[in-house]
Amino acid sequence: MSDEQTNLTEPRCPSCDVRGMEKIVSRPSSETAKKGQPWFFVAHCTDCGHVYGVFAKHTFGPPGGPQLVVKGRGN
Repeated sequence: MSDEQTNLTEPRCPSCDVRGMEKIVSRPSSETAKKGQPWFFVAHCTDCGHVYGVFAKHTFGPPGGPQLVVKGRGN
């Protein structure tokens, strides 16, 4: 693969134009749950701080959690 093709496939920051997966990092929120786990993660550029997105933390709880009940639907 040529250098030009590699540059086209690597992510590029829209704010500062830096390229490469190593420049996109995620960081846990400073807000935490009772057990110290972060509420969400923020993906951002290491060079300029451009925020790509905020992502909820994955939670895996016990089965049988709350269920939506709609009257008249045979529930």
